[in-house]
This record gives sequence, C-alpha cells and structure tokens, in this order.
Amino acid sequence: MKSKMDATGDTATLKRKREPKDDAALAQKKHRRKARLQENGGSEDAASGNVKPNSSSLASQKADSDLELSDASLQPSAGPVSERSATWKLSKPMGGRMLDIDPVFSTDERHLIITYNTSIQVYSTEDSLLVRRIALPITRTDDAAEFVSTHIVASVLSRCDPDYIWVACSDGRIWRINWTSGAGTDNPFTVDTKKVLDVTVDAMEIGGKSEDVLLVLKRLTKSSAQIVAYNSKALSTRNGKLLHTYDENPQLLRSAAGGRLIVAAAKETLHIGLLKAKKAASLDDLAYRFHSIDLPDIVSCLDIRPTLRPTKKGGLEIQSLDLAIGCARGAIYLYDNLLSNLPGEGSGSSKAGLIQPKRYHWHRRAVHSVKFSEDGNYLISGGYETVLVLWQIDTGKLDFLPHLSAAIENIVVSPRGSSYAVHLDDNSAMILSTAEMKPTMYVSGIQTLILGDRPSKEALVRRVWRPADEIATPLVATVNPQSPSQMFLCVGNGQQATLGGGASSTPLLQVFDISSFQGVAKHAIARTNPTDANVTSEGAPIVEPTASKLAFSRDGKWLASVDEWQPSERDADAFLTGSKTPAEACRERREIYLKFWEVGTDESLELATRINDAHHTDKTEAVFDLASDPTSSRFATIGNDGMVRFWTPRLRKRDGLMATGPGGQPLRSWACSRVVTLPVYEQQDDSVEVPKSAPRSGAITFSEDGSILFAAFGPPSGALVVAIDTETGAVRDIVSGMFKGEIRAIKSLSSSLIMLSEDLVVYDIVSDELLSSYALKETSEAAKRLTQLAVNYESRSFALVAPVPNPSQEKMKRGVRSELVVFSLDNGEPQLVKTFPQLITSVCAAPSSTGFVVVDSAAQIWSITEGAEQAPLLQPLADLGVDVDGDAGAEPEALLLQEGEASDEEMEDADQDVVMEDDDDTHAAVVAPQRLAEIFNAAPAFAMPPIEDIFYQVAGLFSTKPVNA
Repeated sequence: MKSKMDATGDTATLKRKREPKDDAALAQKKHRRKARLQENGGSEDAASGNVKPNSSSLASQKADSDLELSDASLQPSAGPVSERSATWKLSKPMGGRMLDIDPVFSTDERHLIITYNTSIQVYSTEDSLLVRRIALPITRTDDAAEFVSTHIVASVLSRCDPDYIWVACSDGRIWRINWTSGAGTDNPFTVDTKKVLDVTVDAMEIGGKSEDVLLVLKRLTKSSAQIVAYNSKALSTRNGKLLHTYDENPQLLRSAAGGRLIVAAAKETLHIGLLKAKKAASLDDLAYRFHSIDLPDIVSCLDIRPTLRPTKKGGLEIQSLDLAIGCARGAIYLYDNLLSNLPGEGSGSSKAGLIQPKRYHWHRRAVHSVKFSEDGNYLISGGYETVLVLWQIDTGKLDFLPHLSAAIENIVVSPRGSSYAVHLDDNSAMILSTAEMKPTMYVSGIQTLILGDRPSKEALVRRVWRPADEIATPLVATVNPQSPSQMFLCVGNGQQATLGGGASSTPLLQVFDISSFQGVAKHAIARTNPTDANVTSEGAPIVEPTASKLAFSRDGKWLASVDEWQPSERDADAFLTGSKTPAEACRERREIYLKFWEVGTDESLELATRINDAHHTDKTEAVFDLASDPTSSRFATIGNDGMVRFWTPRLRKRDGLMATGPGGQPLRSWACSRVVTLPVYEQQDDSVEVPKSAPRSGAITFSEDGSILFAAFGPPSGALVVAIDTETGAVRDIVSGMFKGEIRAIKSLSSSLIMLSEDLVVYDIVSDELLSSYALKETSEAAKRLTQLAVNYESRSFALVAPVPNPSQEKMKRGVRSELVVFSLDNGEPQLVKTFPQLITSVCAAPSSTGFVVVDSAAQIWSITEGAEQAPLLQPLADLGVDVDGDAGAEPEALLLQEGEASDEEMEDADQDVVMEDDDDTHAAVVAPQRLAEIFNAAPAFAMPPIEDIFYQVAGLFSTKPVNA
C-alpha cells in the first residue's frame, strides 16, 4: 500500500476528488465501478459516463436498492439477506439490569434470587456464583409487529411451597416458576387489566386448605386502582375477587400475617385492610374492612411488622401492628401499634383520625428502602447517599455503613435475621452480615447508564435540576487484546449520579469478565466525588468528568484514555463576565486530559503519564479520536486544532539515570513524537455552501500494517481524508467527497476504508474505487450520535449499528431501537440484519475471533459470530442441565441413566468381584502443555464451544492409550 501512495510530497498535486484519468487501466476500472454501482443502484452521468461518487449523491444512489435499515424483528430477515444470515449467528442475551424489586432469600438462606429485566437469576450466597438463569419472554410484539413495552413489577416467594416463586409482568402475565429447576416459564397465567402495578402473595386458608393467594394491584385510570385476589383456580378462569377500589394515585401493595392484613400506599394516603372472617369457604368469601390514613409526605417505600398472638381456638390473630414509611423528602415515619388507633368495626367510618407518628430524618433525598430488623428493635434504611443507616428505635441512635459504591435501591432482611441483602443502583447486589456488617456475597453486572420502564423514587418530587431522560452518547468500551474475555467499560457512580450529570458522567472504568458475567474490578480514571459533598449549595449534583475515548496497545500492556470536564451551565453565574453566554463561559473552563495507564497482570491500572490539553490553540480543543497502532506500542490522536499527534513511550530518567519501579523494572513515560498539520477545508460542490465557521469533526485509523494513518477531518460535508506516512509524517494522499454530514468513524480494512457519517461508504484507497455506499434511515440528531462502526480483521467483516425509529412509541427513549448490520468486505451484500428491542450502546470486535460483541441499553451482552465458528456465549452450568448445588433441583437430564447402564449400587457390587491386575503395563498419560493450550486458547472465553465439548476434548487427551515402543 505504501508504494502505491509514494509521491512528490506536494499537497496541491495530491489533493483529488477521485476524478477520472485518461488511460486504459482507468477505463477498465471505470467499467467495473459502473457495473458495481448499477447492481447496487448507483447513478451515472449521462453526458460524460463518469460515476458521481461525491457525498452529495450517495443518498440518492441508494435510495431505492441499497440498505435502508429496516424495522425487522429479532427473527431473520426475509429474502436474500436471510439466506446469508444463516452463516452468522446472534446469541441469546446474557446479563441485564437488576430491577427495583426486593431480592428474595431462599428459606435456608443458601440462595439469593434477583429479578432482572428479562430473567430471574439464582445465585449461591456462599460463593456468589450464578446457579441458574431463568429467562422470561418479557418482550412481546403486537399484531402490527411492534414491540410492546412491558416489564416485571414483582417477584415474591411462594408461601406454601418455597421452591416456587411468583413473577408478575405489567401486561397481566403471571408466572409460577420452580426456581430450583427453571420449570414454569412456558404457560403463564393472565389477568385482565390495563396495567399491573404491584403484586403480593400470602398463604391463606380457603376451604380448609392453605394455598397461595395473590393480591394484585390493578390500574383503572391514572389516579385509581383496584385490589383483586386470585388463587390458582381464579388465575385459570381469570375471575378474581375484588377487594377494594380507591382513587388516590396507587403505588405500593403489601400484605402480612397470612393475608389478615393488607396495606396499600397511594402517595400521601395509606389504605389498611383487615380481614373480616377468620375462615373462607371459597375465594369469593374473602372480605376486608379498609381504613384510610393521611400521611405527612409522599410515600416512597414502606415495611410492616405485625405481632401475632394465639387465640383460644388454636388460631392466630393480630395483636399489634408497627408500620414504617419512607418518604420522598427524606423522612421516615414510624407508627407504633397502629391498630389501636383505627376506628372500631361498629363506628361506620373508614377514615382514621389524626395519628401522630414518630419522625426520623437523616436522608437528604428520598428514602429508597426501609425495613424492620428481625427482632424489631432497629430500622434499616438507604437512599441516594450511598449509606446504609441503622436506627435504634427506642433511643433514636444512629449507626452507619458509609461509602457504598452507589445509591441503595432495596434492602431485604434474611429469614433468620443474620444478614441483609442490599441492591444498589449500579447494577450490583451484596449480602452483608448483621454482626460485622461485612460483605459475604457480591454480584455485579454491567454498570452503564440504564433507562428502565419504571420511574425512580427520586422522581416523586420535583428537583432543582432535571435528570437525563435519554441515552444520547455511545458507551465507551474496548476489549483487552491479551484477555479477550474482559471488557473495559466507562461507567458512572450509579444510575442516579450519572443521570444527575446529564447522562455523561462516566469517571470510572469497569473491568467486566464476559465468561463469568461478573464485574471483577473498577478503577477511577477521572476525578470522582466519593464524599458527601457531592451537591452544590443550590442542591444540584456536581457534574463529574466524562471518559470519552479508550484504546489498548497491541500487546495489552498500555491503555490510553481521554477524559473531559466542564462546569454545568447552571453553575456559570459565578464566572460569567462581559457579553459571554453561559455556554461560552463553561467551554472556556473545559479540562481535557490524555492519560496513559500501565496495565498490570491482575488488571490493575497505574497512571504513567497525564497530558494536559493534548490539543490546544488559544484554548483547550476537543480530542475527536484516539487510535492504537496494530504493530507497535504507539497511539495517535486528532483534535479540533487540525493536528494529528503521535504518542510513543520513552524511558523515564531521574538525575540522568534510568528510573526503576519497586521491582527493579524500568519506568516509562509518554510524549508526543510527531505532529502533522491537516488541511482544514475543501469545497466539495459549488452548489453546497459550507461556512468557514462550521463545527468540525474528525476520526483516525491505522492501516493493518501500521505504515499509514488515515485521518478524516473537516466541517460537515466538507471533510478530507488524509493518508499520513507514520514513519516520516509526510502526507501521501488526500481524498474528498467521502462524508455527508458529521464524521462518525473511519476504519481501515485491507486496502479499503470504511467511512461512516450519515451514510456508510466503502472505498478502495489503492485502486481509487468506490466499492459501495449505504444510506441510513432518518432519525433525530440525538439518535444519530449512537451510530457506530466496528471492524473485525479475522473475518474481514465490519458491523454497523444505527438507530431506527419506532413509530408506535412517542418518547425519544422509547421511540428508537437499534439495528445491527454485518457486512463482509468480500461480498457487497449485508450478511446479517437484526433489529433489537433496545438501543445498542456499544459494539466491539472480539479479539482472536471472527465476531463482534454488542452491549445494549438494558445492560445485556450479545455475541455475533460466523456460523462455522459455533461460538455462543458461555452459559452457566444450570443452563447445560448440570446442577451446581446437588440438592437444588430436579435430576439433570444429562446425568440420567441410559438404557443398559448400571446404577451406582450395581457398580459397587461388581467392584467387589473384580481382581486387580498387575499394573506394570499401565502408564500415566503425558500431555504436552501446548495440546491443552490449543483447546483453551482456541477462542475468547465468551466465544468458546460448549463446556461439554471442552470436557470431551480434554478427556480425550488423557484417555489416549500410549503407543508401545
């Protein structure tokens, strides 16, 4: 490639717009280009016969026949694309986001059941390992093939059979699932309702038999709801028993004492229902006497603790009721012995009088969860402050567990009271021992920004700031080339902290192991606010920096990052001077850092060099892109100053001597080794006026051999592609007319450049030939920022991710989905087209594999691989039919005896009759380490074959009989 681009170095003679030249070779090239474009719907000038390859004609060339990203579902597309897509496979999603639903302890406290957006996942409390993932068909399509927005609203352990769990969906579907085996997901019950708000379960005696009764909170209108009771028979017939209807903005529903007590919260009102009859012959005989109580504030969470006493007839009745209510403005109200303050049965009034509760107030914002301890002497609460608060009820004394990793969403006390399960809003959960308050279990998913279907408890009251309501920037992520199973993702300090920073606060780097689907580490690569002083004097959250770029060196030993920060416009009044606008004043105080990190063997990061204002003029300029040299430890950046800078490591010296680390290893620092000035502007067409002051964008990529750096830079529809010799810094070629609108990405693959703006263009830089172009669908400007491109050199393929509109939805965050299209450089047609129900926030090529890894806005990971590779994501042992616990579930199908096999008892009897032979001829199997390496290093961990195949391959090595000499 380099020899093809050798020139005199005169930039004026190198600049071109792919105009034809008068020679026989170009005539043949033009004929091939004409035939290719005619196949793909290209246009040709009738007068001259020359193809019009400039960006102004790309959309029209492909308006009819080129790829317009379709609204296909996750099923294979019809027509030729579906035939080609058979060679590429999309895995099932793994991971997901933990919902704002209380985790569930098993009765023996050996398992913790966590509710995700599309599944129920069972974890072992001893070692934090995933035991079982039970997928649920949450996402559905209506008759118009549009995705219906549904979500899980409740998951409650069965009171009659603790091996089962009830899971309710907002659209009225209810599952009874055996969490020990995963059975029960195929045929859900359905209740008739517009929307289910909450569900609680209690064991009640009906017809002399104890059975589970579901109390369902159904929405009637925006401000009214019904409480309906169902048992198994009523669920089958869809005929429940209506218990109560009320009109004050329904929220929560809880029950206790075997269904003798129901508590329903409705903003500033509480409805308490007491069971009238002790026994019921049928479900229709259930009847409750309801009372309403006015509350001092809006309810955000609650917990009830009834005290039961035996009756003369051998039954139980409620002696007293304690009620704790967490409110939206930070206060906790405790009602002692509430039943004594309720009107009597013969009073005829359902409205309780003034009841004065105890008031506890420490939280600055909404109380997300409050629970009674097992003995009833303490209250445990948590919220936005990342602090677990323990209240001693009698004395009001406080104790704290501060500095958790994110805001607390849910707290659950274990059945024995020996531990607390705490769910945090950074998609993690832990179990804390009550004696030492130390974690005994920790589970972490992908901690990126997630916009769920349920509003946060912080939204119950208006704040002085407005949280983000959409994902408008891609997720910055990369894969370590030396550890392909580990993804590095830029994340924030939880959902609330990220939303408060305008959805762009990502100062942390999470190391996520795809093979185990666990977060293994987290590093601060920018300034963070780990203390309580994280709000301004006006009550708005302090904006944290944003990590905008990540790139690994080819050997995985160095990581380069770019982070930037500027004050929020709401804080600009303090330094606003003259005629400057708040936006201009904030931009002047922008801070941008280029950092180089040394990656340790344990995935630790050590900062080697920080470059302040890597690109600057008279002010700090943005860094548009960061690229890594595939052949050496070298990085390159491009900035708004119109410069490309190369960065290389050098030995660090102290007093003229080489500096060494604690282990004697030489220390290195990074510095700029070369600066190349780029041409700024090129007029593409006389009919297109590009103002000189138009905002500019840029992107860079190295060629596969590292000899050329391709830099795209310029204003919208006026960008140039410059080929730079990486050894000398000379400009070897300049091409214009390739970009329509803002530059999104540029990638090099073989001799071709793949360029993404409002169109996708594939251009052969050596033969000066436009191979293909593809038009993207029209979406909003915010959605266009999520358009991404990834290239896989192993399979000579590239993946395009682009948002597609969903006309059935109104809001931006619900009205846009993403579509993934996989192309092959050897074939101009799409190889795979898939539409996802969520936004795709990141796509990366899988190192040492032929596929791609996709992360969506629901914190799920998908893998896309060629069919020949047979590379699905790793599954937990339970999904393969192997029981991890040994006593938690049905007998695995893979372990059932086949016909003709002997049982363990028969084998033991046979062993007693076996005479051991002389083992002089037996030899221990000797296996070379490289043979094992060939098996385990054949692909990244997330792209390995099923575990059974790996087992048989290893067993085959050790079971091979040695050849006698």
